[in-house]
Amino acid sequence: MRFCIFVFLSLVFFSGPVFSQSPDWDQRVAFAEKIKLIKFWAIIEGDSTYNCYAEAVSAIQDILNKKGYESERLYYFPKGSQSLKSWKTTQLKSLSPHEAFLEIRVSIRADSGIWSNANTVMIQDASGRVWSQQKLKAGEVNIVEYTSTAEANLFIRKDLTDSNSIALFYSRKTSVPNPGIGSASTISLKGIPSSHDPVARKKQVYLNQGVTVFEFAFYGGYCAGGTVDITGGKAAFSPGPDYGIEFSLNAYKGLNVAIGYKREDTYAKITATRYPREGELGLSNNYILISLIYKFFHLKRLQPYVGFDFGSVNIVMKDKLFRDVWYFAIGGRAGLNFYVTKILGFRAQTQLLYQVHSKDAPFLYSNDIATMNYCINSNSVLPQFDVTIGLLIRLGK
Repeated sequence: MRFCIFVFLSLVFFSGPVFSQSPDWDQRVAFAEKIKLIKFWAIIEGDSTYNCYAEAVSAIQDILNKKGYESERLYYFPKGSQSLKSWKTTQLKSLSPHEAFLEIRVSIRADSGIWSNANTVMIQDASGRVWSQQKLKAGEVNIVEYTSTAEANLFIRKDLTDSNSIALFYSRKTSVPNPGIGSASTISLKGIPSSHDPVARKKQVYLNQGVTVFEFAFYGGYCAGGTVDITGGKAAFSPGPDYGIEFSLNAYKGLNVAIGYKREDTYAKITATRYPREGELGLSNNYILISLIYKFFHLKRLQPYVGFDFGSVNIVMKDKLFRDVWYFAIGGRAGLNFYVTKILGFRAQTQLLYQVHSKDAPFLYSNDIATMNYCINSNSVLPQFDVTIGLLIRLGK
């Protein structure tokens, strides 16, 4: 019995690499304060091409990011003139005092086996009494059990006069009973201390960060013409200037909700048998729109965006003979913002809107029945495309 205990203690204290290496408290604190960048080399164990699973690489990058380190993936190409041993030596010796080298080897093992079981069927009569039983032939089922492993070895430069002195700071090998190679990689790196001075991460930056950001847009531009079918003919809308104002609220990161008003002053040349006047009819298209706008991450001061618009349009006839009409409006937009400061900016935008005229929707009718005792209807949609530039004012956080 004493001999067995002595053998067990000997294995604990003298086995070396059999157990994971866990740095003591002082070493962990020094590492967390000193190391900023971890260069990692990830491979599949036994793979002569030195590739790795994408799931494992993603897990390594995620956990290093969460622990506050910059990470850089290294590659070894076996076709080169440098041997693997020489390449690793070069990587280790080139480490700066603020860098570490992580070698992580992963693998997935599949073990197949056969499972069998014999079943007994009991046959009962109507009263529930068992009057016979039959033993079925044992069934066999092929099964596969997966085991994923990950071995992590982390090296740093020693604080000695010899600048080429390298130390194994951390070592751990772990396994999980499934093909989740990402989980195995994550567990193998849990013992690495988190950085005390996390490096700022480069993330996609949204100019609008929270719901406290408001933006006003004042804009003007030029709208193209269009044609709509009406009773007994057509109405051709001339191109004309348009202008408007829009208020938007940032709902979540790049997603904004906006409400706006846009007006276009134009003329319609009406050629229809029932139209009682000659020449062009002056009118204005007045859009009231609710919009969903997605602003992409910005590059320095530039920020592209796209949007979806819906609402209503009021066509105001400038001839007092005719009444105003309302239609449903729907469309989309795309544009680019340029911010001069955090408050002031400019935008360039293209927008396509459709006036949805249902069949036999009133287009021209009058309160003066003596002058126009009938109605001219609209029978097709009217597309309106414009290009505008505008001034942006941002308020809030």
